[in-house]
Amino acid sequence: MKDSQNDKRATIRVRWWHLVLLAIVVICFFGLAWWQWTRFQSGSGTFQNLGYALQWPLFAGFAVFAYRMILRYENEKLAEENNPETSNQPYVADRHKLEQTVTAIDDDFLPTRRNDNVAAFNELADPAARRRQARKQHPTQKKDS
Repeated sequence: MKDSQNDKRATIRVRWWHLVLLAIVVICFFGLAWWQWTRFQSGSGTFQNLGYALQWPLFAGFAVFAYRMILRYENEKLAEENNPETSNQPYVADRHKLEQTVTAIDDDFLPTRRNDNVAAFNELADPAARRRQARKQHPTQKKDS
């Protein structure tokens, strides 16, 4: 049997490489904002550049927000899994994995397929055969030279 103490997983903590990666993303986004701002201030700049200059800092803020929320949600899930009172119940997000069952589809649900043999199918799929069939139906048309 498994020991319940060994089944407990530690919470996800902020790691140094998380912060380095997040800092690189934020610096890149602010660099792109600065670049768009200088393009806006140049003679050929447009209001589209201004819009982008204002958008990039928002993207940087969203990256920080998303990182914090991911850590929070993952730690909530781990805390719920480690809680002895609810250890017998699956976490809400994992219930669908446990409840999936294979069900059969009714035979009349899907359309029936034609039962052509291979030669008949190849004849239908052959473009040269289609051209010959079209020439037989319209023999008066002349071939362009």
